[in-house]
Amino acid sequence: MTSRKPLKKSAKSPTKSRTKGQRTAEAPAPESSPSATDGQEIEEASFAEPDATEQELIPEGKLVCALTGEHRTATPQEETLQSFIEQLHREYDVALADMARDVRVSCARYDETKGKERLSNRNVSLMVYEPGESHVAANATHVAIVAKPGTKSDKKAIEVLDDVLANVGEERPMVFGIWTNGTELQIRLRTWNQRTGNPDYAYLADFPGPGERLEDLENADRRPLRVAAGDSLLRAFKRCHDYLYGNQSMRGDRAFWQLLNLIFCKIHDEAQSRRKFFVGATEGYDPAGQKAIATRIHSLFEEVKSGAYKDVFDGTEKIELNDRALAYVAGELSRYSLLSTDTDAKGMAYEAITSTTLKRERGQFFTPRNVIQMMVEMADPQPGQRILDPACGSGGFLVVALAHERARLLEKLGVPRGASAVPSELKRIERDLKAYARECLYGLDVDPDLRKAARMNMVMNNDGHGNIFEMNSLEFNVPGKQVDAWSAFTDVGGGHGKFDYVFTNPPFGSKIPVSDTEVLQRFELGHQWTRTRDGWQKGKLLKKVPPEILFIEACWKYLKPGTGVMALVLPNGILGNPGEQMEAVRWWMLRNMELLASVDLPGEAFLPQVSVQASCVFLRRRDPDELRLTDEGGPAQRPVFMAVAEACGHGRRGETTWARHPDGTERIEPRDVLERWEKHGKVDSRVRQREERVLADDMPWIARQYQLFANGQPIESA
Repeated sequence: MTSRKPLKKSAKSPTKSRTKGQRTAEAPAPESSPSATDGQEIEEASFAEPDATEQELIPEGKLVCALTGEHRTATPQEETLQSFIEQLHREYDVALADMARDVRVSCARYDETKGKERLSNRNVSLMVYEPGESHVAANATHVAIVAKPGTKSDKKAIEVLDDVLANVGEERPMVFGIWTNGTELQIRLRTWNQRTGNPDYAYLADFPGPGERLEDLENADRRPLRVAAGDSLLRAFKRCHDYLYGNQSMRGDRAFWQLLNLIFCKIHDEAQSRRKFFVGATEGYDPAGQKAIATRIHSLFEEVKSGAYKDVFDGTEKIELNDRALAYVAGELSRYSLLSTDTDAKGMAYEAITSTTLKRERGQFFTPRNVIQMMVEMADPQPGQRILDPACGSGGFLVVALAHERARLLEKLGVPRGASAVPSELKRIERDLKAYARECLYGLDVDPDLRKAARMNMVMNNDGHGNIFEMNSLEFNVPGKQVDAWSAFTDVGGGHGKFDYVFTNPPFGSKIPVSDTEVLQRFELGHQWTRTRDGWQKGKLLKKVPPEILFIEACWKYLKPGTGVMALVLPNGILGNPGEQMEAVRWWMLRNMELLASVDLPGEAFLPQVSVQASCVFLRRRDPDELRLTDEGGPAQRPVFMAVAEACGHGRRGETTWARHPDGTERIEPRDVLERWEKHGKVDSRVRQREERVLADDMPWIARQYQLFANGQPIESA
């Protein structure tokens, strides 16, 4: 067998606001850089309506404030504030010119113990003013306090927010307050008591933006569904999961499955345009309202189980949340339109909660996303080519394959590869993308819970309907093992010899061997092999075989003869361990398939979940004629692409790792970032140059080198 020398890619290479009114609201001096001094300049300095020709170099560890254009230290607290600014602007349509940050509010409170008024200054992270009005406390409509991560939303913290609410917008009947520490979110309403004139406070599930009324948020037909911006949906999903974990004592993965049930309800409700998945702004904090919410959503869940997703549920599932918890989670989800929100934002949010539960609580591990992306980019499946993952887990390979096709469709619309698409562009490709998923993407998994998780993963990626079936892919076509999913799988075109690509990370391990003789006898690799002078001879049936060995042959069976390619993760022991049986496995692989590529993964690739040394192996199933017409030297073998990845973007404890120069200093390089947005039906963009650390991840580089190799072009130097 001929091969190329393995490629090695080393991580070491590569002002003050106007102050009219009874209460003052002063903005402190900026941290650095010139600040904007009027609304128009602030708007132009933002991420939303910039000069398309502007290029700005952002130092490492800094970010650009969306309001002032100044550089700020990228602390978690600052990042939360920037996320909230983006949320207000993109989701609630608050003009940037009507916001101010770091505002000092002079507050007066009557101290009953001392019998006199006390004055104090409160720092407000963000203030929103009446559209077009001067930035004084009397014109404030919303205030937000962004606390440091880990700060508790206790009575004292909320009292500070209430203190500010009582001292701004004094002529306004309502002012809204938001408190967040980056994880928790509390929304408050301040009104005036008509009898005493004192402030009254109430908790809300949402707040109105400009041009909206609180009454609108109480009516399902008038309440707007917001398109999630930035990481706001990720934060909402995490809040829901953490609330169930902490307040409903849902340990393990119960919180995840309950949240998943509600996400199914939400998407079903949107698809039906029913608006039953609705929580009024004040409804969720009233026992009668909580009961009404629960009644609506329990009814929706029965529709989900018996309607569009009846093949996902067995019918016995229940929503186990009490009315209060159900109202909280539904309130977090109900404000968004999940079907209209950017696919990447939804995927990021869903991946976050699956990693928290399926990967940690259940002791299961899945293929890292960057490894999956490398494998899909190397294989580069084309439109119309059919893909199977016979051990699909939560659907990682299928989702990345779907994203691969989405990028191709968007490129046809003129969206650059890697750039974010706007909602109207995603809408234009929606039909073609759903057709691709329906006709080309298939997944199998024996675990019904994982099948449900994979199905939701595909739904969250706007595929509409995934061909994901609950079955043991090793038992397909084994007499006596038939399940209902077999016919469903074959009815949509599945089966042996039907697929152009198989991507998978099969279950590993001697602790979970396959010992069923009915299954083993259907596999050549389920037998003992002996080397003789005439070659390898198949012998008696083995008592047990590790599943990853049988999956090699199972994947081979599912591929089209002659053209089908598998890309799978295998433990290095199969590829290099001595012993007659391991040599027989390697002989069988190279006799029945042509080796295209092998990428040795770093030891940290699957840490901190599990320690395993593995490689990504790409093999093409040979046509029977290749075996019949071969000479004594065996089937032909073209040069093989081989690479050794030394960095995977994280260390042994899961911490992010950065590329360094030979002297040990971090690599900091300028990078052009294309930002695109849509407003009033128009798509605008700009390129900003950022100075950033370089992630120590060899996967993208290796994928590029393989494409060069496959196209007969010279490989870049490491």
